[in-house]
Amino acid sequence: MATGTDRRTEPGGAPEDPTDRPPEGRAGMPAGRVFIVTLICLLVWGLLYAPELKRSSEAQPDGLRRTVSLGVLTPVVWLEDRIGVTASVNAASRALGRDPNAAVGGSVGGIPVDIDQLPTVSPEPSGQPAHPVLKDTPLREPTGQDPLRIAVVGDSLAAGVGFFAERVFRPYFVNVIKQGRISTGLSRPDYFDWQAQMRYIVQRARPDLTIVMLGENDQQSLRSPNGQVDTAIGTPAFGPAYRARVMQLAKTATQDGGHVIWIGLPNSSDKRRWPFVGFENSIYRSVASQLPNVSYFDTWDTFAAKDGGYTAYYRNGNHVTLVRADDGVHFNSDGYTILMQQVAEFATSAFRLDPRTYGS
Repeated sequence: MATGTDRRTEPGGAPEDPTDRPPEGRAGMPAGRVFIVTLICLLVWGLLYAPELKRSSEAQPDGLRRTVSLGVLTPVVWLEDRIGVTASVNAASRALGRDPNAAVGGSVGGIPVDIDQLPTVSPEPSGQPAHPVLKDTPLREPTGQDPLRIAVVGDSLAAGVGFFAERVFRPYFVNVIKQGRISTGLSRPDYFDWQAQMRYIVQRARPDLTIVMLGENDQQSLRSPNGQVDTAIGTPAFGPAYRARVMQLAKTATQDGGHVIWIGLPNSSDKRRWPFVGFENSIYRSVASQLPNVSYFDTWDTFAAKDGGYTAYYRNGNHVTLVRADDGVHFNSDGYTILMQQVAEFATSAFRLDPRTYGS
């Protein structure tokens, strides 16, 4: 009778090491086959989502990358439309509860951001703005029956702001209207027209406070809604023209007595982007200083290292927190939470936002 661990022996009496035997019930796959399967999966995914990839490419700045992407995707999308692949994919998406033709940016955190989802707010009976348009007027006091309406607009950074604003603001006092849309900005109204969208948001929802965060996609020539280049980037006219678009968006958001907090862009891990981001932030800050009920919140200094450079960590006393995503541009969940807590406190000092509206 064998005792202890039962070990097989090889010819010659040497025991066989069980770790040398392949695991039972598992078949290995050659590396070459794994590569081919992965390649096929990526190809099928690319074909199925070619229309959405084409839309994303259309938002890219002019250049070789955009030209090549559209050159590849345009005929693919044309062919898929003709043979019915697009219709089949769209039907499958709708069956899963996703609108393939939704507005740019799709959804944030699985919650639709289509404009028709905005709550409708009737204008004041007098037809006058809810608040007089004066410098630094206070935000109204919210109640459970009439919560404060906070709209969050902008690009993918704003999408994160909107999602985590709901975690910071208390739903009993605040209704957060999330309108963050990926790959958008002020340069390309032919792709997504933020001026028109802002007018509609004000008309339909009349937000008390609009939080704006955009600009990551604006390092390109300014186009008109019909796609024509209005102002080429790098020309002397670009700065004033971009500033005019920032000014118009802020004026629209405050035209009915609303307030605006314009969140500046943080520095990124790519130092090549710093000069343009600094240029954008200077415009946002300047516009905020000249308009009533518009304030600028700086994120560069708030989240930068002591020397002003990039860091992925935020220090609060002796407590250090990772706050930036791996791409070196966006924030992670902790970062967005800290950002929104600071924006809420900033709104209290700028517009006397009721501290009861946000958690500590």
